[in-house]
Amino acid sequence: MEMTNGMQNITRSPLGRTEARFLARIGIRPTFSIEDARRLLGHKESDPTRQFLERLQRKGWIRRIKRGRFAVIPLSSGESRTPQLHEFIVAMELVSPAAIAYWSALNHHGMTEQLPRTVFVATDHPVRRHPGEVLGTNYKIISLKPGKFFGVVKDWIDEMPFSITDREKTIIDGLDLPQYVGGVDEIAKALSSAWAQLDESKLRKYAVKIGNSAAAKRLGFLMETLGLGDVEKLRKVVTLAPGFSSLDPALPRHGKFNRRWDLLVNTEIKV
Repeated sequence: MEMTNGMQNITRSPLGRTEARFLARIGIRPTFSIEDARRLLGHKESDPTRQFLERLQRKGWIRRIKRGRFAVIPLSSGESRTPQLHEFIVAMELVSPAAIAYWSALNHHGMTEQLPRTVFVATDHPVRRHPGEVLGTNYKIISLKPGKFFGVVKDWIDEMPFSITDREKTIIDGLDLPQYVGGVDEIAKALSSAWAQLDESKLRKYAVKIGNSAAAKRLGFLMETLGLGDVEKLRKVVTLAPGFSSLDPALPRHGKFNRRWDLLVNTEIKV
């Protein structure tokens, strides 16, 4: 490490001709696999592709995102030696299919001022290996039943695509599993602030499709409490299962019973 004009100048191990050519060609991709590297290098299965990549990683030119997946570290990364990839783009590499969801989607859509420290990612199958921290960011993978994985749209960051739940699905997901959005109170605030941007008919459709009566009950109660939309239309299309569900299942079951929505109102809605 050298000093230049009082600034630290990061030096890396020098590259061979093949390594430099490889980085120049693979660097146009946000991430790459061992198979991508093998094809680009013209390697056969028996060739030392893994050793080649391990050497580049030791030299500080690439970083492993997950098993068998890598990203190039650009010169602009400075001391952090971290690939310049947005966390949503990295999330797309951690599981497939993947959709930015819950609190992360709520923030991206501008429906909460809270910035979660964890990136929440939904998928449609069980995940054995949870990534935890990747490139300095914590990721939480939520495994959903295939029937609950819907309402996903495509968006872009830095001209790179990623998948994310749409506004209405983000609301319904938050009512289905409030613990992943910071509680029902966050959804109440989102409904109040973003109602004009929401498609009410789509909300009703999703409330049925999610297959959780408690989510429909919470939506109806919040709409009625906040004076939003046509609550009677919602009541006609959803099935309210018998028994009292908690308005916020993460909180103790103490509060008042609301018989119209079969809810135990165990939190005060503040918007």
